[in-house]
Amino acid sequence: MMRLARTALFILFAAALLYGLQQTRPLYSQITSPIIASGHLHEKIDANTFTLSIDTVRVARDLAVETFGKTKRFTTSGVWIVAEGNAETKFETQGLTSGEWLSRSGVRYALTDRLPPTIAMMPSAAFQPGLPRRILLVFEVPEESVDGGTIAVTPTKLYPLNDEVRIATGASGKQMESAIVIRRNDKSDNRGQAWTVLP
Repeated sequence: MMRLARTALFILFAAALLYGLQQTRPLYSQITSPIIASGHLHEKIDANTFTLSIDTVRVARDLAVETFGKTKRFTTSGVWIVAEGNAETKFETQGLTSGEWLSRSGVRYALTDRLPPTIAMMPSAAFQPGLPRRILLVFEVPEESVDGGTIAVTPTKLYPLNDEVRIATGASGKQMESAIVIRRNDKSDNRGQAWTVLP
């Protein structure tokens, strides 16, 4: 009788232990999620392999791009977010190919692909250790996704456990501009900047 009781207790304990392990086991997406470094506007945020700072974030209903003497206007059913900052790698030459706007509700918006390639946004640049470069990030998002949004930048989305810098922007739809103009520079300035966001 005692042997049966001990066996039953052992089975109950093993079942409880397995249930606990099942419920507390992290998901694969959590195990392989990026290593996040967070900060705010105007701060230099250090990840393991690169640093990033964002100094301006502007929101507008329309976007115009001036390149080779011509102006092309881009409209949207949402709004445009234009951010500028600096990026620098720490140990080796690499690109930063993924930029996203994270809304407060958790929805992610990738960099727009509507701008001409002559406006060299972040994915087109190779970043060198010790040589900060200006970056331009342009997003097209619904108006309700502006307030409290966060910029997330990572070298690539292809590999797990990558570095990711998240910068809380404090952006607000109340600071909406009617239009923003981005002009392509004929020659890169001494910071390697191929564009100017006009005031």
